[in-house]
Amino acid sequence: MTSRREFLQIGVAASTLPLCAGAQALAPLADGDAGVDAVPLYKVLYDVRFPASVFFARRAAEWGVATQAMAGDMTRFWYDDLYHRWAQGPAAIAGLTAHGALFCLERLAWDQRMRVVFRAEHKVDALGPVAHDFAGPAELLRGACRAAGEPRWAAGMADVVTQCPRGLTASAVAQAVSADRGVRVRESEPLFSWLIAPRARSWH
Repeated sequence: MTSRREFLQIGVAASTLPLCAGAQALAPLADGDAGVDAVPLYKVLYDVRFPASVFFARRAAEWGVATQAMAGDMTRFWYDDLYHRWAQGPAAIAGLTAHGALFCLERLAWDQRMRVVFRAEHKVDALGPVAHDFAGPAELLRGACRAAGEPRWAAGMADVVTQCPRGLTASAVAQAVSADRGVRVRESEPLFSWLIAPRARSWH
């Protein structure tokens, strides 16, 4: 089990890393299949400090996924819940959070042979529309770009991660910009929606 000291060291490292866009160009996107066999999610993590994150969690709950709230610090979620679940075997999780929580969970997931399979950076500018950089399975990116065009894009991102298909294809990258329709969520820092899941052969 990762010690509290090691966990806090991960958190310090996360706070000092630059936030880099994951996508550089719009790649060809594949159409998703109707009735996809989606990866089951153990929980969705959200940060109550950010309205976009709350919208994301509410939509995930509508899909029947359990949600877990935090307020900037995911240590308790790790020690009281996720560590024990992952000790039983790989289980996919998703969220819409700031960079630090994603950074910590990504590295903890490596020990479980899990990885970030979908990542979206959302740069929310109070003076303009939201810029999105996506990286992940091609099956998800068309839906992600479509969701980005909606006023409540955060809820749309929940639709994307809850419908991630088993048997992922090679990753692609894409960019999108949300149209300013007068109903936008403004945040104080870039946010990330993400999906951490077992490697394809370990889905269960």
